[in-house]
Amino acid sequence: MKRKLIADAGSTKIDWVLLEADGSVSARISKPGLNALLAELADVDEALRDVCSDLGDSWRVDEIHYYGAGCATELICRKMTAAIHNIWGDADVRVSTDLLGAARALFGTQRGIACILGTGSNSCLYNGDRIVMNVPSLGYVLGDEGSGAALGKRLVSDAFKGQLPDIVKEKFLARYRLTLPAILTHVYRTPFPNRFLASLVPFLKEHLWNPYIYSLVLEELTAFIKRNVAMYPGAHSLPLGFAGSIACAFERLLREAAASQGYRVGKLLRSPIDGLIDFHNSNDI
Repeated sequence: MKRKLIADAGSTKIDWVLLEADGSVSARISKPGLNALLAELADVDEALRDVCSDLGDSWRVDEIHYYGAGCATELICRKMTAAIHNIWGDADVRVSTDLLGAARALFGTQRGIACILGTGSNSCLYNGDRIVMNVPSLGYVLGDEGSGAALGKRLVSDAFKGQLPDIVKEKFLARYRLTLPAILTHVYRTPFPNRFLASLVPFLKEHLWNPYIYSLVLEELTAFIKRNVAMYPGAHSLPLGFAGSIACAFERLLREAAASQGYRVGKLLRSPIDGLIDFHNSNDI
């Protein structure tokens, strides 16, 4: 058996676990998120060294399995592999998309449609071994239906275009001290606008009692089902699983959205990391 370091790296948060040779967890570390597609190499290096420092005398490992947001192409995976080798030079490093991590956590070695609904959104058709089809997410500008960023974008847009009920609009703007110039600065002139938009989601959850807010969230989640899940061949006959904070925060509405399109949601995970612990304890890959 080998010592394994596993990372589930989302855009908002990275969960790290250290598995000992006997399969026990000897360390859990949570760090700010990282998107490999957008991050500078210097930022990646700093983030990895921070984890290494936290591990202290336990930093030496045999294998590292990094499942990361933005690790969607071979070039990006090579970049991340090289960055990890700069810190853990002797380790066997495997870099994959966070989507494969979610699929393994949700389904293990079984088939299914794995979905992520967090700051961003994504989905795939998983054959129990690898991803065989992926409807591209396209990010928060062109896609990411049902994600925290998409929900926040819809909330902001509806507020300033006069779509929100007045009482809800007033509460929203007052709570976050938002003005039109502040919104435009956050979205167009500061780093990580997707994180900013997703940070507005708690307001939606707290105001689901309002019919307009309920419909807004339901429409976004239904759009995710229609524009992503429904595109996979044989989707209605396959298990459907979700990972991510948005999926868990709006579980009831997510199940309603899926049911309206003829689907039944199965397993839900707030974070894939515990499922990945089970997967890597059971599979030597």
